[in-house]
Amino acid sequence: MKKTAFLAAVATLLGAAFALARPSASLAAFADSPQDVPTCGYPQPQDPFYLYDLTQFRDFDRADPTAVRRAWDETFLVSALQGLANREEARLYVFFVAAQGVETDRFWLDLFSKRIPANGSDPGRGGWLQFRERREIGSLEELLTVFADSFDGVVLYDEAVPSTANVAASVAGADRLLPIRFDPAPGSLYSRLVADPNGPRLPVVVRLIDDDGSPLFVGSGKIPGTDLDSTGSVKCDPYYWLIEKYLKTGKLNPTEGGYYLDAAWIRRPIGATQNHCLTNRDFGISRAAFFFDLSPWDDETPNDDPNQPLGSDYNAFNAILRAAYDATGGRKMIRVAGFTPWDTKYTDHGNAGGKHGGVQTEWRHAEILSNYNAYLDADALGLGAMANASFFQHFPLADVYPQRKPTVDDLRRRGYIDDNGYPVDKTFVAIYGGDYDSAAWVYQTAPVFWNDEARGSIPISWAFNPNLADRFAPGFDYIRRTKSDLDFFVAGDSGAGYVNPTAMLEPRRFSNLPDGLDVWIEHCREYFKRWDLSGIGFVIDGDARPSDRDVLKALAQYAPDGITTHYGPKMGVVDGPDGVKTPWRPMNFDLADPISGANIVLGDVRHNMGVQFNIYRTILWSPSKLKTLFENVKADADRGARVEFVDMYTFWLLLRLEMERLGVDETNVRL
Repeated sequence: MKKTAFLAAVATLLGAAFALARPSASLAAFADSPQDVPTCGYPQPQDPFYLYDLTQFRDFDRADPTAVRRAWDETFLVSALQGLANREEARLYVFFVAAQGVETDRFWLDLFSKRIPANGSDPGRGGWLQFRERREIGSLEELLTVFADSFDGVVLYDEAVPSTANVAASVAGADRLLPIRFDPAPGSLYSRLVADPNGPRLPVVVRLIDDDGSPLFVGSGKIPGTDLDSTGSVKCDPYYWLIEKYLKTGKLNPTEGGYYLDAAWIRRPIGATQNHCLTNRDFGISRAAFFFDLSPWDDETPNDDPNQPLGSDYNAFNAILRAAYDATGGRKMIRVAGFTPWDTKYTDHGNAGGKHGGVQTEWRHAEILSNYNAYLDADALGLGAMANASFFQHFPLADVYPQRKPTVDDLRRRGYIDDNGYPVDKTFVAIYGGDYDSAAWVYQTAPVFWNDEARGSIPISWAFNPNLADRFAPGFDYIRRTKSDLDFFVAGDSGAGYVNPTAMLEPRRFSNLPDGLDVWIEHCREYFKRWDLSGIGFVIDGDARPSDRDVLKALAQYAPDGITTHYGPKMGVVDGPDGVKTPWRPMNFDLADPISGANIVLGDVRHNMGVQFNIYRTILWSPSKLKTLFENVKADADRGARVEFVDMYTFWLLLRLEMERLGVDETNVRL
């Protein structure tokens, strides 16, 4: 539901120990002055940064196995090198991603190299990269030469065992190595960089394939290099090797994970090329993340390993998360960037070979993660590709990005409350502007949506999850500095990441671990403070238990102004911090388009002619599309005249006042 129900349409559009510290500054420190000119108001390295073009690997002959392998191999290697090169500072920027008619990587580079215009009390300032020297690199060999100080050799993986590609990505980040697929064919990356006596002869430091080129992992006997018995799955054994050799030994960052398609893509390069999400891995590699691609289902075998013992993928999925959880002592949240490759594996879509629907698979995936204190940065198919997150992580964010939220006096001036301070006889409607629980989705859509001519003319509650700024800091900074008075920001999908909150409480059916909700609350509290968020636009329960009043009271610790729940026939208030009542209300419906959406909104008004509160969810709607919805509703002279479209903070404040008028903490939702 959260993404998968909309993915077919989307596809047509186109605190850790290892965490790297990012410079921080206050907004006041960025005020313009003569001495700001050299640095543009942002601290910047004096060294140049480099540009490398990967766009040649977006389009190629899918029927040519050599072309497919070259596209995979070079994109993978460059992404890994980028992560290593950008570990300490922003040194390497690549071009690859395009969406909605925009060359996305070039768009953002151009934007961050220009002066940001003044907006309200913000005086504007030079662009982050405006005065920093840039140099273009024309070949892979030159790239390796320029960044020779960033890596120590090669980790060799096995195309015949596709999961070794994700293991290689993990090893690359841990050991400063470049992942290269073993392929002795003339012209292959392996031949050029490793085997050719006239080439650079990069040393092979870690082998995930036998010396003679045969598979190291065979799905029987002992798992190589360990005392563990094979799982019987050639796909899963490499992940247990990774757990033993790298997660349990502390070589990997247990709070950073990547769930991305493995080298099975080489066999079936379907859909848009950038859906392989190879360029997304630079961020995880820069932070020594663990990577995996496994089915969450234990009642069927996956199509990429159909002969494995039933449940092998599922068991390995849980084993990786349990190892990461144990490494944190259960006291840190674990980011898992990526999403189910639903068009090729684990679902009943097309030729994916599964029996479970996309929504089912998404919800089970999310619940399993939540069981281990892990959350999704959900780079879902269609808009899932991103590049340069390892570069962006070095942007110097401000300590706080304030937003002005409505007050009771504001409601009075707008005529929303009567002389007694309670809501007038209207239907108040809020629109949840989602889904932005993926840095990649913001990265690809903002060039179009943020520049839409209708933005600023209607109230929009943008559900940009604040944790996404870890991967796209300058974009979030830009959005906040250029917002209008009618742009508001809330969190979606439960807070600073996509989780099921009740799956963080005992009984946790996939992990049997103790409660972890306090870890989640502390995690969210820090993100909400920086981005001045105080409301959750949508708590997603999925297939976990519905959030009850006790859970909502816990969530109110970081979202005191309001919470929109997933299910339920009731709305109300719970005790929030500092004696404040936190209002909550379930989502009404998802809206598909401005015509049917207007009919739904107006139909709900017909059901009740008193004071009413309705909230609807939209997915990737532009401001113009939202404005059309508003106009269609208002065109109804009878019911439309009763509707007041408001931002979510206004909505929640009005709902709090209404519950105060009723003198109750809970009442039936009136539809």
